[in-house]
Amino acid sequence: MTAKTQFQTLYAYHFHTTRQLMDCSEKLTEADYRANPGYGHGSIHDTLFHLLRTDMSWRAALETGEQKAGALPSDFPTLAALRAGFESEEHAWAAYLSPITEAAASGDVRLTNWRGEPWVMPLWRILQHVAFHGMQHHAELAQALTAFGQSPGNIDFLFYRG
Repeated sequence: MTAKTQFQTLYAYHFHTTRQLMDCSEKLTEADYRANPGYGHGSIHDTLFHLLRTDMSWRAALETGEQKAGALPSDFPTLAALRAGFESEEHAWAAYLSPITEAAASGDVRLTNWRGEPWVMPLWRILQHVAFHGMQHHAELAQALTAFGQSPGNIDFLFYRG
């Protein structure tokens, strides 16, 4: 398997799982959806927003060489707005990953982080970080949803069939 295929698969899984979690979130009351479980980035909405903002921020950094401050919570005030944002982001990541070569995946990326600090690291490491970051928050979301009676079921990568 090439690095390109591996990352395309990981990102397809990432967005598939995010949709699955949003589908479960739609079944919650507004109070449960906005409740803070006491871990992670706050409510289910807040955690989904954090996940989207991170996806957007890293992709923009890879495309431009600069990591900006990112979206604001007011940009995505509802689950419907988040869903639209993730759909757009999924297409943007697919376009970004499409031309990646083995040499590019293993090569260094130079960018300036949101603090203005220069970073140099292999592209594969950033791509893997974004995917693993998503997995961490998917697990937190699954736990919160399960506590409200809306378990997403098995979201392990091994069982993804996309």
